[in-house]
Amino acid sequence: MAPTDAEVWLVFPPLVETNFGSFFPATAVLAAYLEQQGVSTLQDDLNEDFAVWLLNSQAYGGADRGPAPESSAAAAGRWLAKSRDRMFGPDGRHRFGVGSPYGHVLQLMAQQYLIDPGEDVLERGDLALRAALPYQDFYDQVGLAERVPRGAVLFGVSVPMGPQLLPALLLAERLKHLHPETPVVLGGPALSLMHLGELERLLVAWPAVDAVVRFDGEFPLEELVLQARRGNWNPASVKGVSCRTSDGVRHNEPGAGPAINSLPAPLYPPEALAKLDDPVIGITQARGCYWGKCDYCDFIELYDGSPPFRGRRPDRFVEELGHLSRSHGVSRFSFITESIPPAFARRVCAALVEKRLDLRWTSFAMVDRRFDQELLALMVESGCEFLVVGLETTVTRVLKLVHKSADREENLRFLRDARDVGLPLVINLIPDLPTTTYEEALSALVDLEEFADGMRSVSVFPFEPTRSSQVGRAPETFGLDVSAPSSTTGQAQYALNHLVSTDPAMTPTQRAEVHARYRAFADHVHALNNSTFTPDPGRAYAPDEALRVPVEDLDLFEAEAGLVCTNMRTRGRAVVPGRAARLLRPYLDGSPFTPRTLTEALTEDVGSRLLVNLDRAAMLTAASNTRRGTRG
Repeated sequence: MAPTDAEVWLVFPPLVETNFGSFFPATAVLAAYLEQQGVSTLQDDLNEDFAVWLLNSQAYGGADRGPAPESSAAAAGRWLAKSRDRMFGPDGRHRFGVGSPYGHVLQLMAQQYLIDPGEDVLERGDLALRAALPYQDFYDQVGLAERVPRGAVLFGVSVPMGPQLLPALLLAERLKHLHPETPVVLGGPALSLMHLGELERLLVAWPAVDAVVRFDGEFPLEELVLQARRGNWNPASVKGVSCRTSDGVRHNEPGAGPAINSLPAPLYPPEALAKLDDPVIGITQARGCYWGKCDYCDFIELYDGSPPFRGRRPDRFVEELGHLSRSHGVSRFSFITESIPPAFARRVCAALVEKRLDLRWTSFAMVDRRFDQELLALMVESGCEFLVVGLETTVTRVLKLVHKSADREENLRFLRDARDVGLPLVINLIPDLPTTTYEEALSALVDLEEFADGMRSVSVFPFEPTRSSQVGRAPETFGLDVSAPSSTTGQAQYALNHLVSTDPAMTPTQRAEVHARYRAFADHVHALNNSTFTPDPGRAYAPDEALRVPVEDLDLFEAEAGLVCTNMRTRGRAVVPGRAARLLRPYLDGSPFTPRTLTEALTEDVGSRLLVNLDRAAMLTAASNTRRGTRG
């Protein structure tokens, strides 16, 4: 790859596995602002390159660091080794974005590379460096020296997510080795949420990082670029910047960020979008949250120095949608917002319908009584593919404790109205919000199960209190015991921001059971949406009905307990024990069989139960479905 001329190289490092197959908007927004100020930029998405690197069988795992053979991650690796073509279009474009039924498989494969940054990362300790070896291998192979633009005066590394922190620090070291005189600047939410004392330790332990920009990045980054261009590097003079000085580490208070309606449209690099089979472009709707009261959320803390909420004007927003669609030939958009306001949604949707813009879009939203059935129907008419909703629970007492906007009745009304108008929902659940009892969590699950058919997908997060949230600042108010440690993690993927505490409302055994039941519910929703053959365990099969095992979607692994079958389309797993597994083995090349085959080989009762279990695990499809694979 021949270097390109540019003053600033904006890099998005690994690992944000949920963004594979997409282009994260952070660098596109910064590039547009800098170019407007006369600063030439080049953007590089190393996270997407990491996804391709993972798909290389030589890159995956290894005897010393691969996952356990019976794990879902290992199943993903084995399946991808024989099904790699499913992840690419005929022209080689990436098919592992939000529209792919197999995108989550690559995310599973990436799990073993996630590094939750803790104390060892701050200190540049041996444990962190050993965990980072795959990233060192990755940087060796992607040719950083050939990618750096000629004439670059500054390297900017965007770090929105916690698991990107260590890879970003390693990248800074590589860049400093290649170009010792060029400043390396890091920024993004993962650093903005970091306690200043920890940020100070990081800057001392990782001298390759010359400055850290906290909160809104446009103005500080522009000033740093101008300093680097003029050769008078002095980051200690810039608002919102942390850096080393002769007197130690300095943290400057942030200034106000830009007026959001004055920002230019993001600059998405055409060459990056050209790699994607069905690109989704992000467009900023707001910075901050119009509600901004949820006590467990720390995203509302990201804009210190500016108003807590800055929203776009609907007319300018619709104009920008049209501009980006025409410029890049795309029709799918993701609205970048903590939660789209109902009044804004109504005006934008009406404009999209009036202008007959044939676009599809998604957005985060919260349950709000103003999202009535009429507005939800208008959203569908305007092209809304789905809404991502932080529903969390239906327990009114708990919702009020953490200052969510809705109660149980409003949550159920929202789910019902969305289903009635045909608006799919991506639901985020936290079944153990502070003080939730075992009985309350299971009661909420019963509420949710009624609306499974209106859900596109479900994500289940264990509650993880963060120090930068209101819960973290006053844990006793929310029933948390900070004197007793807890090992529960998983929501923030950012150990440095985790508040060590225990919620005595459930025992560890109860909590584990609640999480397992909620995840089983999520698996059920995914099976409903992704199976090529709708499971119906209650129906009776005709004795000579032609069925087959959809081996093209399965990973099959012989374990001590039996044949472990993982359906990569539906995300379901099942273990077929010895005798039944032996009976199925002749059909694991996709050959057809009938229920009579099973009942004659076993007994009618045992054969019927096996059919029900295979159906429930999405391991049956009609023989007329000709997508056949080879033996796994």
